[in-house]
Amino acid sequence: MNGATKMVFRGLMAGILVATGGCGFGATALVKIPVSGKPHNGMVASYRLLHPSNLPSGVRLYQIYYWSRGVKVEAFLTEPTQPGRYPLVVNLHGGAAWPLDDTHYPLGYALGAMVALASRTAVMLYPEYQGYLNSAGTIRGFKTNVTNTLDAITVAHTFGEIRHNDTYLWGYSMGGGVALMTAERDHHVKAVVAVSPFVGLTDVASWARAHPTLARQEDVYGQMPLILVAYGNAIHSLAYQERSPHPSQIAAPVLLLQGTADPHVVWQTVVLFYHQMEAAHRNVKLVLYPGGDHGLHGRYSAQSNAQILRWFARYGLRLN
Repeated sequence: MNGATKMVFRGLMAGILVATGGCGFGATALVKIPVSGKPHNGMVASYRLLHPSNLPSGVRLYQIYYWSRGVKVEAFLTEPTQPGRYPLVVNLHGGAAWPLDDTHYPLGYALGAMVALASRTAVMLYPEYQGYLNSAGTIRGFKTNVTNTLDAITVAHTFGEIRHNDTYLWGYSMGGGVALMTAERDHHVKAVVAVSPFVGLTDVASWARAHPTLARQEDVYGQMPLILVAYGNAIHSLAYQERSPHPSQIAAPVLLLQGTADPHVVWQTVVLFYHQMEAAHRNVKLVLYPGGDHGLHGRYSAQSNAQILRWFARYGLRLN
């Protein structure tokens, strides 16, 4: 990966994404989960129960390897120990929206972040995607990440006591786009939050072509050559459409949170997507944060987190 590519790639990583090594915890599972040594998509390849010292009482934490596109992908899952049926919250981190051949990036969700978000009222799922952290393979971009996510949701239903038709998606950066595309395909999703979302190849490429002067001031100018090499110049082709969420096909309510000083996601593209959802008569809300950075860390962290919790609570999810 050359220097320019690395810069763009780092810019698309998610807010709570940090470098992490092996977990280093013992493994004793409490339940028997069907596993497959052969690459059956949506099945568990292996799993273990982790025991970090700061894990809240009343919660279990699993490290899972599952099959997706014939590749072993890593995921983590926390679930309440109290028997019952719970909603599923899928946390989706950022990354690259296009293939990075021969690239494996040692970044993913930090154990501390998962412990901090562990809930006694919901099952929390963290897919790492192919090519990230301990997952096999190389980075393949949007379309593969959506497939990985859908397979991870299938796997989660074999672990937690998850209620059907009770899934919530929470994504940052590229993961925000994955959340939108997953909601398009999984009609069990009840609500979506997309923070600083990369809203799809078509909208980003269309905006860059319509605003060449502004594009030169944004990371999108560095992204465009990578996108064009990967998918060609026809930005309304099937290759682009398959890697772009379609507003008219998203039934779940969507909350879009975006800062106007984001150096990695052009805030105008999020506004463009918001208007497309409005035109399709979808349930959507956009909150712009003046001067807000990528992921809305820093001065807008508490405010944006409160927005997220209120949005999920409006559609039936209360986390504690």
